[in-house]
Amino acid sequence: MTEGTIAAPASVGLYPVQGDLARDTEAHLLRVQESERLFRASMEHSPIGMALTAMDGGWIDVNTALCDFLGYSKLELMRVGFRNVTHPDDRDATVKVARQMVATHQKSVALEKRYIHADGRILTGILNLTVARDASDVPIMYISQIQDITLARRLDFLKNEFIATVNHELRTPLTGIIGALTFLQTSGPDVRPVNDLKLISMAHRNALRLKALLDDVLEMENLRADILDPILEPVDLTALVRQVVVASEDGAVSASLALRYAAADAPLICALDPEKAARVVHIIISNAIKFADRDSDVLIALDDNDGVVRFSVSNRGKPIPAALRHSIFQPFVQADDTMTRGREGAGLGLAIAKYLVDHLDGTLDYFSTADETRFWVDFRKG
Repeated sequence: MTEGTIAAPASVGLYPVQGDLARDTEAHLLRVQESERLFRASMEHSPIGMALTAMDGGWIDVNTALCDFLGYSKLELMRVGFRNVTHPDDRDATVKVARQMVATHQKSVALEKRYIHADGRILTGILNLTVARDASDVPIMYISQIQDITLARRLDFLKNEFIATVNHELRTPLTGIIGALTFLQTSGPDVRPVNDLKLISMAHRNALRLKALLDDVLEMENLRADILDPILEPVDLTALVRQVVVASEDGAVSASLALRYAAADAPLICALDPEKAARVVHIIISNAIKFADRDSDVLIALDDNDGVVRFSVSNRGKPIPAALRHSIFQPFVQADDTMTRGREGAGLGLAIAKYLVDHLDGTLDYFSTADETRFWVDFRKG
């Protein structure tokens, strides 16, 4: 190189950069292929039926578990398609849910639906449906996971039939017994001796208690059998609680109690199932009346706290033992005999309330001291 000339730069610019891009692209493709291989392997070996469904409803792929569940080979099932293995009464509802998920950007949903086996049998499954979207948030396919609950549903049906039959067989003679005891109880001492009236009154109370137990057991079993999400609508909790309070006043008077309701007149709107919400309010108020000291007050309040509506009920009585903290909302749990002696019920009320509150997406809790026991339910406003 002569003096004054400029040496040409080494070849480090264009071609090496292309080489880096090529290597990066190849590495990316390998990662994508590996991810796809792992996904396919996970899907194929999953014990739960799975399907990848195009946005137009056609199946992209199905796994072995789904083939076994429906009784088809993979090739046959791909050819049969989604609609032909879905019970006719469930087809439109499934399509409607899938379209709503796309329209509302809901990522996943679970629903119970019926399927048709290759041999014509009707099967029941829980379908967990997920919408998969690309980087631009465009829906590209549905991912279905289907769990076979046919046997569980059959057992539930038989159990419910047994409970309903027993309930009916007990309720029919029990209604007659209560009617007869009511007549004898109201016939007065001029017709029957005083001691007989005491025995009749005791039998009448126990018959009513047995009837209440049957009602609670049947309600609990019906709730357990209903796994579908409740249908929610705007509910004015202010008006709903006031109605339940008015309906509970006679029971409070009979127990020598006074109900004190503190709430503003302004509507407090929550998205709830009105019947289930009213049942929760009734259970909490009835429970407070049952365990309150005689000649005391039961305080009922409704408050709006930063978008959360709190319904609370307080009473004065024997505190709930700390040992019950982790089990009080379970079925058939009651406090010690000294607390429950003379109180009707089988320990199902709070379990029913907890179940209903959970399915209404609320929160049920309590605290209990020597001075006060308070239960409250929180629901989101709106």
